Amino acid sequence: MDEPLEPFRPSALTRATDGREARGSIFSPADWEDEYGPDGATGIWPAVVLGLAFVGQWFVGGPEPWGLSAEALAEGRWYTPLTSILVHGGLAHIWMNVGGVMALTPPVLSRFGGYRRGWGRWLLLFVVSGLAGAALFLAVNPTGVVPMVGASGAICGLWGAAARFDPEGGVAFLTSRRVRDQVVGFLKMNAILFFILFVLVRLSGGVGGLAWEAHLGGFLVGLLVGPRLARRHAREAAA
Repeated sequence: MDEPLEPFRPSALTRATDGREARGSIFSPADWEDEYGPDGATGIWPAVVLGLAFVGQWFVGGPEPWGLSAEALAEGRWYTPLTSILVHGGLAHIWMNVGGVMALTPPVLSRFGGYRRGWGRWLLLFVVSGLAGAALFLAVNPTGVVPMVGASGAICGLWGAAARFDPEGGVAFLTSRRVRDQVVGFLKMNAILFFILFVLVRLSGGVGGLAWEAHLGGFLVGLLVGPRLARRHAREAAA
């Protein structure tokens, strides 16, 4: 039998990013537990996995061999759609994604059944969102040689799912103001990042930039699939 849904309360990290005063430390499990109950520190564990993968990649040739591109697949590196999710291009890249996964995991996991029962659904959404982002990246860049790396597409899937979960414990309709506001925020953030990275890459004389295709693919999966993975009475709240 499903457990009653508790209204979602923003974490210290969420309040800090939306302009409200934050209390405590976002890196303290005790503070996260105070915000979310026993599931409060759940966002730390995926962040630890990404951090360990970031350290480990430098012992196996760096991120490039594990990144996704049409060239990589043509060379037989079929595993890169998955490995590209775990490797990152640098400290700024991993730091940004660690912050995203820490912020978005608790609210999504709480709607998937919490610490004891929700991890399977969380992992399914994370992986499928990452693969959807990889698929859209390849569709837009069918002959690309610059590898794509990072968990941003998978994290955007968490963002898309969180956009559908309203603070009262139900699921927001795709046409609701809450979802529209989240979509606008997603588009603005990607536009800003695209511009910043475009300028930095051009000034440095390098190649690459923002893999917006992966972000979009993951976000759309989260919007559409996230509510399907929620506990039954969370879905019924929107009916």
